[in-house]
Amino acid sequence: MSNYTYIIVEPNNGNIEDLPYPFPYELGELVPQGRPALAGVAPQLYRLEHPTKQLSAIRTKIEREARAGYAPTICAIFESSATTQRLHHHLAEALLLQKNPDVSVVFRYYDPRVFVHLQWMLDSSQVATLMGPVSVWSYFDQHTGWATRRFSPGEESSRLLVSDQQYRDIARIALIERTLEPLRAQYPELPPDLPRAMNRQLMKAEQYGLPTEDQGVFALHGILTTPDFDRHPRIQAVLAGLHDTPYSYAVAQWNDDDWKRIAQESVQYL
Repeated sequence: MSNYTYIIVEPNNGNIEDLPYPFPYELGELVPQGRPALAGVAPQLYRLEHPTKQLSAIRTKIEREARAGYAPTICAIFESSATTQRLHHHLAEALLLQKNPDVSVVFRYYDPRVFVHLQWMLDSSQVATLMGPVSVWSYFDQHTGWATRRFSPGEESSRLLVSDQQYRDIARIALIERTLEPLRAQYPELPPDLPRAMNRQLMKAEQYGLPTEDQGVFALHGILTTPDFDRHPRIQAVLAGLHDTPYSYAVAQWNDDDWKRIAQESVQYL
């Protein structure tokens, strides 16, 4: 069977009216059956009838918006040999991530800012289940450029199942991205495993009971000193007094020498 090329468009971020002729063929919104209220705000599926003529302009638009710091209008370019009906159904149903048997949440898996993290949050079989009938998925990461994943499409669509920990990791993606921003602004190239390390620090901050506004500060300290800096007596004293003094306030007066000393003395905890 022949592969067809598609794109997913996020209308909340913009439109594709500036694309030249021939225009992508609209196949409709990706509205899951369990969440009809998403109609009007759901992502839209388009098929490229003439991909050799259309892809260059589409890629240029994606790169231009990403480098300008805009949220993506065109989130992904992908291929599938499945029928349009089956593809549309699978991609729409994948928008709901099951938190428990009775509760599901909207899952923006198609957004490249989310999809890039799913590569280390999910195992390969889970990513394949999420992709269903998709055989090739390409997206543009504004920090690392184009990336392409290839899959062996399954015969039947099935729903992604995640563990409780994976569910919490996915819910933390937006915070991971925000916390990485100052590091990306300061350093042109960051280790590829940094998001995973940041997630571990944010998870510890959450376990210590830090509010969201302090979790990012704590996580940055863990990245810039040593992973187990929180075992240092000075940090332990701050964490023990959180009911009286917020973390950010307690460490606000510490200088570079303080943090260097904590980093040096925390090596023993690695």
